[in-house]
Amino acid sequence: MARKVWRYTMNEMEQKCWQGENMQGWRQAFCAWIEDESRAHGCLKYIVTDMQDTVVVKGEVRQLTNAPQA
Repeated sequence: MARKVWRYTMNEMEQKCWQGENMQGWRQAFCAWIEDESRAHGCLKYIVTDMQDTVVVKGEVRQLTNAPQA
């Protein structure tokens, strides 16, 4: 069985944000967005690279849990 991997290369602005010291919240939101995109495309894993093709982050796509609606 083939495992689909979502591969994303950051653009210049995203790479500058990633390297910023005070951008931890942005990094978390960016990784969540990448994971959502991976899930939407039916991928099981994701890889994010910078503009020089260096792997910045990689991970597995987690299944969403259905939280009770209030």
